[in-house]
Amino acid sequence: MDVLKRALSPNLFDDAGIRRYLFFVSATFWALIFLAWLGYPAENRYSIMTHTFSFLGSWETKHSPHWWWLFTLAMMFWGVTGIPLALYIRRRFSAVSGWGAWLGAALFLLGFVNIALVGVFPDVKTVLPGNLRMTDIHARVAVLAAAGFILGISWHGLLLLKDWLGATFFGGDRQLARRAFIAPYLFWMSITGVAAYFLIKWEFVYAEKKAAAQAAGIPIGSSWSEAMNTRYSFPLWENVLIYMLFIFLVWFTLILSGESRRDGSTKR
Repeated sequence: MDVLKRALSPNLFDDAGIRRYLFFVSATFWALIFLAWLGYPAENRYSIMTHTFSFLGSWETKHSPHWWWLFTLAMMFWGVTGIPLALYIRRRFSAVSGWGAWLGAALFLLGFVNIALVGVFPDVKTVLPGNLRMTDIHARVAVLAAAGFILGISWHGLLLLKDWLGATFFGGDRQLARRAFIAPYLFWMSITGVAAYFLIKWEFVYAEKKAAAQAAGIPIGSSWSEAMNTRYSFPLWENVLIYMLFIFLVWFTLILSGESRRDGSTKR
């Protein structure tokens, strides 16, 4: 119990420790993903233009029947090791708002728990008791993970804005809001915006293509298949957004640790 209590402690890391921890998490996670990619059969031709990130962890014959478990291990690792990161961020943001920091932590924890579940429930059509396919659970926990991170990142951005505007209009010192946070948020919003633009635009492009094909009596594939190997490909943007999410979380946490060191903050 003492080990578990310490693992979940909001004060598990100091600022130097969190930077070492980020390096360990990043190196381990991406090493596992790289090995999962290496283990993906060459004849199945994995490509981010046609294959989702989760296909690295699918044991179906057309994907990775032998080394799928490396992806599962990687996602479970990311989810579990993300819990101390969420608590560290909460501790730093408590200087801005106590309840706001806990809400932000809850959103990030929602994301990390469901990231782990993405690994537990691979994207395969195996039927579970209750006639529910594993891929259905996979899709649901993936949506919950995305919701947790999108809302968590947005909420922390609002807390930084509150910190900045509160000091500007009502006086006092800014606790965390610094110009350094602008870059990761611009990175996040620009990539997300571009992805949303192409994925939404594709719905209209495909509708036009389908109407033209039907008028000419020419067969046309599904919206999913027709987008493959184009800038409208869902797997392309899903992969890009996952890479971007990981980079953002590391970048964001590094700025927090750097600001604490510069200001000599000891707030809990």
